[in-house]
Amino acid sequence: SEMCIRDRVLLMCGIVGSVHAEPGQVDQPLVRRMCALIRRRGPDDDGFYFGDCVGLGMRRLSIIDVHAGKQPIHNEDRTVWVVFNGEIYNYRELREDLQKRGHRLATSSDTECLVHLYEEYGEDLVTHLRGMFAFAIWDDRQKKLLLGRDRLGIKPFYYLQQKNALYFGSEIKCLLAIPGFERAINLEALSDYFTFKYVPGPHTIYEGIHEIPPAHIGVWSNGTLHLRRYWQLKPSGEGHQSIEYYAEGLLHHLEEAVRLHLVSEVPLGAFLSGGIDSSAIVALMSRAGQGKVKTFTIGFEAGQVGIDERPFAKAIATQYGTDHSEYLYENPQAQIEGMLPAIIQSFDEPFGDSSVIPNYMISEAARKYVTVALSGTGGDELFGGYERYRGALAAERYRMIPRALRRGILDPVINGLPEVRSAGLWVDRLKRFVRGADLPFPQRYQSFLAAFDEQEKSELFSEDVRNALRRSGNYLTQIAMERVGPFEDPLEWMLFADMETYLPGDELRKTDRLSMWHSLEVRVPFLDHKVVEFAATIPSKYKINGMTKKYVLIKALEGLLPQNILSRRKQGFSIPLSDWLRGPLREMVRDHLSPASLKEVGLFNVHAVEKLIHEHEGHIRNHETKLWLILNLVLWHELYMNQSTPSSGKS
Repeated sequence: SEMCIRDRVLLMCGIVGSVHAEPGQVDQPLVRRMCALIRRRGPDDDGFYFGDCVGLGMRRLSIIDVHAGKQPIHNEDRTVWVVFNGEIYNYRELREDLQKRGHRLATSSDTECLVHLYEEYGEDLVTHLRGMFAFAIWDDRQKKLLLGRDRLGIKPFYYLQQKNALYFGSEIKCLLAIPGFERAINLEALSDYFTFKYVPGPHTIYEGIHEIPPAHIGVWSNGTLHLRRYWQLKPSGEGHQSIEYYAEGLLHHLEEAVRLHLVSEVPLGAFLSGGIDSSAIVALMSRAGQGKVKTFTIGFEAGQVGIDERPFAKAIATQYGTDHSEYLYENPQAQIEGMLPAIIQSFDEPFGDSSVIPNYMISEAARKYVTVALSGTGGDELFGGYERYRGALAAERYRMIPRALRRGILDPVINGLPEVRSAGLWVDRLKRFVRGADLPFPQRYQSFLAAFDEQEKSELFSEDVRNALRRSGNYLTQIAMERVGPFEDPLEWMLFADMETYLPGDELRKTDRLSMWHSLEVRVPFLDHKVVEFAATIPSKYKINGMTKKYVLIKALEGLLPQNILSRRKQGFSIPLSDWLRGPLREMVRDHLSPASLKEVGLFNVHAVEKLIHEHEGHIRNHETKLWLILNLVLWHELYMNQSTPSSGKS
């Protein structure tokens, strides 16, 4: 076992490639150029395989056995080749089984298992994998390419079809380098961005570039790509066990997942916000005998605007004896203006979740000391941690009030509330609450999520954009709910829909891009699919119990975490965006959202944007989310639509 761990080659990296229907069409310099563009994902090494119809490339960030593990890796007779990004946690069991079946493995890497699993199981190899992954397997005998992405969408994967060729890569920037590709905005994706704050897959902001969805494989053969789903999370029916049963089972699954995520021969740490999820990961890392865990948090000095998480993170760090580091917002104007172009280049498309700021900073800080960090991402989607879940459940109860009473008294009172500075976004949420009360549940939940509703988007866009949009909006949440449901239980419906949409489109995309920009691997134990499948068996009454969110997780962690952490309201790495947009970031907003800048972009009604700025700066309404979305779209447009060469961002 010890030798197996030392010999193991664990790589976090990026992959690229092209496949062609006719031989002799592979552009080797192009594949190398695509690979160079994602150097930050793997600064340690690169590797290539070129055949008559295919070119494969990869960048490597070595985590274990840094002197070995070249990719691409092949089978015994060099007829099957693989490039792989990620980690297979159950590779030891897979390796032993493959050897019993007669396969000869030349290395001790998890990557090599993939080519032999393909020989043994064909396309069904993905059902045997436990981990986070994106891979491309070339079968030279059948002239077939197999692309696979992990169940939850932890690792990214994009593709572009052009004539009789398919190009693919870990990031969009690889595909922007394809000769002949003309950048054109997908207006439906643009509209979706202003609803959801991110561009939902499988589309991207660019016409022609798509995402391989989570839990899907793609097979390219004879010039055609076919995608199919191989895994679908389903509830197992209403459970009848006690809360103690589920809490004990959850703790067992989390302990196993964290232990599997700790394999590393390079410095390893954890993000620590002082909330339940990140604190649980740190506690379980420490209990697993990891030694002195390095932890990182970010906060505000006394006198600064913003909620300082440092005391809560420090309490956990002290309890578990971690090597703890704290980082501060010292000059928000300079810090954010300096990092926003890099953030946009890490995503290659507009991304409107303002938590990119603290996540960028914490990734940058952690990479100075560690190569791998564990995160609590996923706990909110699994166990009901977002405030919007309680809001949607409250709306269900609000609907029970006679309509005459609601329409005659309650709705007018709520709609008449002034949006004063101290109210934050709560008044806006209350107004959305009453506006959506009579909608069918899927539409109502989407209305809670939307940054701009359809009427607001109509006012925001220029006349040309409005005329070009082929439909009023993407009812993504409704589509997802129809796919996973319908459920009688509204909480389960929301959780399963968010696992299909918000989790991969926002949370995991953010985690991957910002960490990989800094050549940092982030692992997410909550999203080990065995943990996720167990969580799906837990009744919703144990996820939100009365006013208590994440009830079963809290029960599971009693004894591991202090009560003041278990009972805290969720904050995470949050920033005071509303105040910053009126203060230190005011000039940046006015500069990039000036009438001249907006006219150059050509997508917006200039007067509508000016109104948003005026109302926000005058404390008439809180438009922090709307303005942040517009700002990021304009900055992306300046960087990507006014130039032809994507940037790798390498120093």
